[in-house]
Amino acid sequence: MNIKVTQDGNKTVVFLSGSIDIPGAENLKKSLTQVLEGDSKEVAFDFKEVNFIGSSGIGKLLIFYKNFTSKGGKITIENLNKEIKALFRAIKLDKLFNI
Repeated sequence: MNIKVTQDGNKTVVFLSGSIDIPGAENLKKSLTQVLEGDSKEVAFDFKEVNFIGSSGIGKLLIFYKNFTSKGGKITIENLNKEIKALFRAIKLDKLFNI
C-alpha cells in the first residue's frame, strides 16, 4: 500500500493506493498520526486506487474519525470503488463519513 499526503491550506488530502491490509493499516496509522498533529480542519481520503480494505484498515479510519472530529475536523472519503462503497454502506460508515 502507498500513501501520499498533500496539504492545501486547511485541507489535507490523503491519496491511498493498493490494499489496506494489516501492514497497510499500520502504515495508514503512522500517516494519520502525523495528520492529527497538524492543523488541518478538513481531511479528504482519495480511495481511487484502493482495491481492498480489511477490518484493521477500517479500525484505523474509525480511530482517526474519533480523534479528528473531536477537534472539530471534517472528513470526506472520495472515489470509492463499487465494492468498497457497498462495504462502507453495509457497516454504516456512510453515516460517519461524507462519501
